[in-house]
This record gives sequence, C-alpha cells and structure tokens, in this order.
Amino acid sequence: MSTLLNVLLFLSAFILIVLVLIQPDRSHGMTASMGLGASNTIFGINKDGGPLARATEVVATLFIICSLLLYLTR
Repeated sequence: MSTLLNVLLFLSAFILIVLVLIQPDRSHGMTASMGLGASNTIFGINKDGGPLARATEVVATLFIICSLLLYLTR
C-alpha cells in the first residue's frame, strides 16, 4: 500500500509541475498586482481556466490525498 501511494505521489508531483509550467501566463506583471495597472488582474476576471486548469485541480487534489494517506499509514 505504501509503495503504491509513493508511486502515485511521485507521479502526481511530476505531472503537477508539468501542468503548472505549460499553463499560459495570465498576469500583467508586478504593476498590475500593486494597483498601478488593471485592478481586475489581482483576483482575476476570467475564472474559467480551461482544461489545463481543471487538470491541475484534479492532479493537485490527488497529490494532497496521497500525501495525507501516506502520513496516516506511517
């Protein structure tokens, strides 16, 4: 059981890193986040990130569940 969780944790971590790196940049730099640019970029005007954002959410949830289960089984 522990070996399976370790493998799932490793794979989900790797996939999560890849998914985060291939997502398009939606920020407008430091000036926008400090209020000097468009104020909608702080909280984000576009809530739908598409299939990449959804996949990131799913893999991140898998990563957290695997981490918790590994902690509880040791």
